[in-house]
Amino acid sequence: MLVLGVANPTGEGRNYNGLYFKHDELRQIADSKSFNGVPVKAEHRGNALGKVVSSYLDANGCLNCVLDIDESSVEGALAAGLVRDGIASELSLGYCVDVQHSEQGNKLEAGTKTIVEVSLVRKGARDACYVLAFEDAIGGTKYTRTMDAWKFFDMQ
Repeated sequence: MLVLGVANPTGEGRNYNGLYFKHDELRQIADSKSFNGVPVKAEHRGNALGKVVSSYLDANGCLNCVLDIDESSVEGALAAGLVRDGIASELSLGYCVDVQHSEQGNKLEAGTKTIVEVSLVRKGARDACYVLAFEDAIGGTKYTRTMDAWKFFDMQ
């Protein structure tokens, strides 16, 4: 099963110092294709069910991705069924953030963020991170959101 979805909403501004991704960081992830090959899990648990095969930023700066779910495994087949049934309808990124003390030592600074997995989930921690469509051998392509939610069609 192939799943298209939004993995991260629009990034934060350049002066942001926190745990969320900045726009520039998302641009670097998309341009370097470093998100490709990242494992897909269910609810941030268990073995990999598949991997990210493609990613890009849409016109609104959201990180979109295509996931390839391996339905030959029991776990992958179950996860695909949850996507088909609309139960696993959102995405959630699992990533690590390198946090360090500032040079003055009086505050913390967020450093490098590394994506370690993306999960199919019932309810994600961030708004606007959801499955947009899926395609499988059972019934072709199914769209899970209305066309007004398809911001990636606005790509320039």
